[in-house]
Amino acid sequence: MATTRFASQLALELDGQVAASLRRCQPASLRVEPAPAGPEPEAVLRPGVRVTLGEMAAELDLVEPGPLLDWLQATLAGEPQARSGAVVVADHNLTVQRRIGFSGAWLSALAWPVLDAAVPRNPFTLGLRWLAGQVDEGSAGDKLQAKTTRRKLMQTNNFRVLGMPFGGKAVGRVLLPAVSVPQVADSTGSHRDPRPQPGLRRLDELALGIDAREAAAARKWVRQLVADGQVDAGEGLDLQVEMLDAALKKVMASIRLDGCLLRGMDDDLLGGGSDRAPGVTLRFAVAGMALKMA
Repeated sequence: MATTRFASQLALELDGQVAASLRRCQPASLRVEPAPAGPEPEAVLRPGVRVTLGEMAAELDLVEPGPLLDWLQATLAGEPQARSGAVVVADHNLTVQRRIGFSGAWLSALAWPVLDAAVPRNPFTLGLRWLAGQVDEGSAGDKLQAKTTRRKLMQTNNFRVLGMPFGGKAVGRVLLPAVSVPQVADSTGSHRDPRPQPGLRRLDELALGIDAREAAAARKWVRQLVADGQVDAGEGLDLQVEMLDAALKKVMASIRLDGCLLRGMDDDLLGGGSDRAPGVTLRFAVAGMALKMA
């Protein structure tokens, strides 16, 4: 049976389309600060001010392809795109109580959930941040157009990792690289344009937790890789994380990780009463990243 989204009565619109249901949202802050003095302060009749808009932030479950996925994919590819949209707040009858419009918005950060095969029933929730050129209050009182879907939410314990040199079935935990897009343009004044430089996006470290079944194989691979005292670019791995349905058969989404160069290995703590047999964590620098949904 089709399920209705927007149970939280928070929705994200992008380019005139309902793009996602939001779990929570932080509207942009606004600050008014004295502007730096100009070269001729005697000509200024009143103190100057500088208006600064902060980031907007939201947590949401990625459910299906659409304008939100397009926005994420462009940013991950190093080809960021500006979007206009709104955060819509509705009551239990889906009557819009507030519409926070934004325009000229660029994604500034993306955070992924921790994938852990041993922790069930956690949804695949993303954390987004974006900087807008302009934010304003839109009209209220109309009805939020609730969107229905037959797709089930992805769960963070249903995944597999492809491309490991010693078998990916033993990867029990994945910390995907957080993404940040540094702002290089001005975000103050009446003509704000928080535009990032094309191609400029930073990927944090990838961490893979290898359980006890393949821990010895992982250590052996690492020792062989660093035997000559260095790790060359040509020794990087191209990995893929696939999010699966509850039956672990159908691929619902895939995250490609290109040019993964080993940056470290950490053994789990021995002893200490842990519920898990000790494994090992491998850490990688990542050159590129892409997201796709089925």
